[in-house]
Formats: sequence, structure tokens, C-alpha cells
Amino acid sequence: MERSLFSELHHIGAIVSDVDKVARYYESLGIGPFESLDLKHKARERRLRGELADDLKLISIMVHIGPLRLELIEPVAGEKSLWREFLEKRGEGGSHLCFFVDDIDKVEAALSNKEQEGIKVVYRTRFQDGGGAIYFESDKIGGLIFELTQWPPEY
Repeated sequence: MERSLFSELHHIGAIVSDVDKVARYYESLGIGPFESLDLKHKARERRLRGELADDLKLISIMVHIGPLRLELIEPVAGEKSLWREFLEKRGEGGSHLCFFVDDIDKVEAALSNKEQEGIKVVYRTRFQDGGGAIYFESDKIGGLIFELTQWPPEY
């Protein structure tokens, strides 16, 4: 039996205006410490709704809370940014659930045929060393954004 795309929740993502300020506040509540996500993999391509979005820059930090992780993301640069859009439309808050997958290309191909069901891939990236990520909206029902990620082999 094939494993569900949603069988390995990695983290919950939140978009914030100032990661340092939010981290200090959460740490004062006993949630922490936060760690910088010094990503070892670099994006070789980023697309937002099909258009190149290579000027994107984010600050991202993460904390372990039991078996889960909370990621705080601050959009810093880039006019075409899913994270900036979220912040401008909804303000700070929970934005997405991230799940790990084994084959991001296979998953993206399977999801590309589901737009009539309300699943719409809105952001995609591929990493220089392999793997990548896609974000898709589920606007018809629930309104959540899902991130599906495949890490490069050596990560």
C-alpha cells in the first residue's frame, strides 16, 4: 500500500514580521530555544504561480516542541513571495503544514491534475543538490496551505 503524502508531518510554519521579536516572546513563555535554519541546500529555481521568483529572501528559524517543530518565517526581500502575500492579506500567524515526501517530482505531477478538486500548486522550488518543495492551497475546503518537501540525498 502506498504511503500517504501526509504521513510524516515535519513542521508547522508561521509567517511573522520580525522573527527575533516573536522568538524572544515565545522563549519568554518557555517555548525555545529557536535555531536558525542555515540551509545547506540552495534553490536553483523558484516559481510563484508559474512565474520566476528568484529574488526571494527569507529569515527562517525553528524550534522543537515535543515531536513537532514550529518554523517562523520572515519575508525580507522579493516582490513575488507567497510569505509576503500571506503577511499582507492575513497578518501574522500559522500559514502551512509541512510534510516530507520521497519524490517531489512525482508528487507535483500527481497534484497538477487536481485543480478542479481545489488543490492548486502555488509555489515550487528545486534544490541544486536534488529534491525540492512545493506549496499548494486548498482554498475550496479548509483554506490551509500545505508544503511538501524532499530533502537532497545528503542532507
